[in-house]
Amino acid sequence: MAERLLIRALKGGKYTKIVTLNEKKVTKMPSVLERLPGLKTLDLQNNLISKVCPEISTLTQFQGLKLKEFYCEGNPLFLKQPVNAVKQEDVWSLQETTSRFIMNQLAAKNPFLMQAIKWYPQVRSILSQGRKCAICGKYFLATWLECVKFFPPSKNWKISRNLRFVPLQVLICSYKCFNQRDPNLFGIAQV
Repeated sequence: MAERLLIRALKGGKYTKIVTLNEKKVTKMPSVLERLPGLKTLDLQNNLISKVCPEISTLTQFQGLKLKEFYCEGNPLFLKQPVNAVKQEDVWSLQETTSRFIMNQLAAKNPFLMQAIKWYPQVRSILSQGRKCAICGKYFLATWLECVKFFPPSKNWKISRNLRFVPLQVLICSYKCFNQRDPNLFGIAQV
């Protein structure tokens, strides 16, 4: 049922203003949200959503969508239940170590690497998947921790009165950065 509603919303494209998927037993946030630039209202109440997706970051940061109403109560995503994390020592692969070095040197505008990277389209393709750590600001490729930060919704959103916080996906490059995190930043774990 939810799939049919999403297909109908996608057919509307930029003219789709409202997506209502409340009580549809949806287990993850629809990844097609970013393809609905005209979306004004998103209702995901009372589902089984337990994981933040990158598209919700787009929604909450207003980068591509002009969302005015967001309803998401009743999902296990919003249960703040602390769990002790097993602290692991980060041991990166050679590709990860090299990629981190190159991406951070490119960010620092290293002229030698900026010139050399033009000749290696396969390397550019790999590095294009890099992410930036929310704690230290350095780039990483594959080894990371997924976290969520809860922040108060925008005052111009029409939301339920009992919704006090909205999740924002945050990626962290290592356990070292995780240990330096803000107290309002929570790691996402399979329990």
